Amino acid sequence: MAGGGGAMMCKGKFVFTVFASFLILTAFAGVSAAKTIYVPDDYAKIQWAVDNASVEDTIVVRDGVYVENVVVNKKLTIKSENGSAYCIVDGSGSTVFTLEADGIRIEGFTITGGYNGIYICSNNNTIINNDISSNNWEGIDIRYSNNNIISKNNISSNNDHGIALCYSNNNSISENNICSNNDEGIHLYSCLNNNISNNEFINDGLFVYYSYGNIVEDNKVNGKPLVYLEGKSDEFIYNAGQVILVKCKNITIMNSELTNTDVGIELFESDDCLISNNNISNNDHGIDLCYSNNNSISNNDISSNYWYGIDLSFSNNNSISENIISSNNGYGILLCYSNNNSISNNEFINDGLFVYYSYGNIVEDNKVNGKPLVYLEDESDKIIDNAGQIILVRCKNITVMNAELTNTDVGIELFESDNCLISNNNISSNNYYGILLWHSNNNSIFNNIISSNNEHGINLDCSNNNSISENNICSNNDEGIHLYGSNNNSISENIISSNNDDGIYLYGSNNNPISKNDISSNYWHGIFLYDSNNNIIYMNNFIKNTYNTDSYGSKNIWNSTEPITYTYKGSNFTNYMGNYWDDYTGSDANGDGIGETPYSIDSDKDNYPLIDRFEHYFVETPTPTPAQIFDTGRPENPYPSISGKFIGTIKTNKKIIATKLYTYACEGTGGHTEYALICNSSWCAEAKWEGYKEDWMNISFNRTVVLMPYETYNITIVTGSYPQIHHKSALQTENGWINCTEFTDANGKKYDDWIPAIMLWS
Repeated sequence: MAGGGGAMMCKGKFVFTVFASFLILTAFAGVSAAKTIYVPDDYAKIQWAVDNASVEDTIVVRDGVYVENVVVNKKLTIKSENGSAYCIVDGSGSTVFTLEADGIRIEGFTITGGYNGIYICSNNNTIINNDISSNNWEGIDIRYSNNNIISKNNISSNNDHGIALCYSNNNSISENNICSNNDEGIHLYSCLNNNISNNEFINDGLFVYYSYGNIVEDNKVNGKPLVYLEGKSDEFIYNAGQVILVKCKNITIMNSELTNTDVGIELFESDDCLISNNNISNNDHGIDLCYSNNNSISNNDISSNYWYGIDLSFSNNNSISENIISSNNGYGILLCYSNNNSISNNEFINDGLFVYYSYGNIVEDNKVNGKPLVYLEDESDKIIDNAGQIILVRCKNITVMNAELTNTDVGIELFESDNCLISNNNISSNNYYGILLWHSNNNSIFNNIISSNNEHGINLDCSNNNSISENNICSNNDEGIHLYGSNNNSISENIISSNNDDGIYLYGSNNNPISKNDISSNYWHGIFLYDSNNNIIYMNNFIKNTYNTDSYGSKNIWNSTEPITYTYKGSNFTNYMGNYWDDYTGSDANGDGIGETPYSIDSDKDNYPLIDRFEHYFVETPTPTPAQIFDTGRPENPYPSISGKFIGTIKTNKKIIATKLYTYACEGTGGHTEYALICNSSWCAEAKWEGYKEDWMNISFNRTVVLMPYETYNITIVTGSYPQIHHKSALQTENGWINCTEFTDANGKKYDDWIPAIMLWS
């Protein structure tokens, strides 16, 4: 038995030994399966090597230039043989390396010319010792990707961010040189618990949005500390290359030179901080506050930042005072969804203020280029004639006249403001728009010079029933007139020329009458309509535009809606009238000045194209009779009298046709009307005084005024000197009634029973 047992024991040892040997051989076989592949020796392209490699293989790329877009979908090491200076991978406009598998290592390449240099959508990857530069978008784009190592790379001159992290956590970014990327050096969006350390930023920096728990330490910006604080309070910062505060309180930043970085100072969800006596210049953004309240920004020099000097987004109850804010390429101060802030005693030079959905802000005693920044909110019935910039928020019946509004952000901005008049101003060379209307209705823009603004001359956004007439809109860097979601606006008798895009651009804008404009020499289209319908476009001149017109997804009317009686070359005709197109090739067989064949406009057409410029067609004007005059007459006692602004209504009992407004002056005075506006829901007529010259008590309307019986018309009269006044709230005349809604005198006192003595006649 013993011998048998011994034999069995030996047999068991033998079986065990064979099995162990099998495992060892298998392990060696597994190790030997991880091979090294050479490019171009084994495969001419890196992508071909990737396609033919097995998991955990190493691909060594010899010196050379490879034009490729490499998609890596397995765990590999891909490295150059002799370093990034000798091995270049050019994406030729598409992403150079896309990492789709976990555990990939990319080492030792110059990665350039791509859309992104490297796009990572996987985890646990290593990017080391690369030169990632001059890509069209991000240097490295990391999305929904965790536990990656980005180390010892040169990341420079990419057209957007150097490194962008979006919803990506627990990554390590260390010992990189990050230089001169066109947007932020590193951008964190909704990222947690990343470690950013020992990086050198040159002309670059960090930007953080909704990102928490990140460790940011021992980084330099232009040789000075990048100060990043999260959840801290009661600290003092006085020497920094960049300052980022996240969820902080009561931090003081003083006496720092914060230049040539992405954002000089960023506060995200940080309150009760003081920013004072700093130089914050030549950055992408100067100071950025987001969801940050009760902070004070004072006595800083904030200049020459590429976008904003100070940006407040969703930030309330902050104080901005006694700063010099100059030559920022975007806005000097931007208020975006930010309320109840105080902005006072700041000096703006070559920039200004911009307001978007922000209310209850106190803006006072600021200067723009040495003139007052006029900011009005919830005010009405004021006249502005001297300003460096004008911002109206929820205002009514404001008159802006005779102002020089140049070299600021937006010359005139109306936000939710109605029934205002903008007339006889020079609005030129501003950083963005000349005139901007947001959600603003029934305003009149009349007889202004609007030129050389960096974007649109006039921009209407969701604004209806406005009148744009007799303006010179030229040489703006974008469109001359831009309408977005804006309906029933009248655009007439403007000179719209030499703008650097379209003369007139309509997007989603309907039922706008456009007539008697001279539209010439615009760089792109004379008029472009996108998804815009039922606009009535007639009697305009389209001359020497690159393309006179384009219409996409739009159906419009390109001629008058009724026949017009006119004189052409000495003969009288009655016909519909279209537009003059300098590239029309049709003929006029019967000599009526209307082309025999339509002018094609994509799916539309002008059925009645003019053979000559519209001003060569003389439209008949009815001759008024005495019954067609509306006359208040002289009051028995015209006193007291003073200049001011009258707002009221007229309702006639006869058809009134008039081309002029006469003002009855108090004896021995120069009483007159500076400006008059008569409107209904579909048209406006304006008249402007031309000074004390012959017939100075009359002013002429820009169109014939036709008042139909028993219809109500709105009338605004801005008087000068001492006009005669009817001291009544309603006045009945032979041909109808005039009523006073409000008269605001030159001292700001308001009356409801002052009606200027006038006559409408021809």
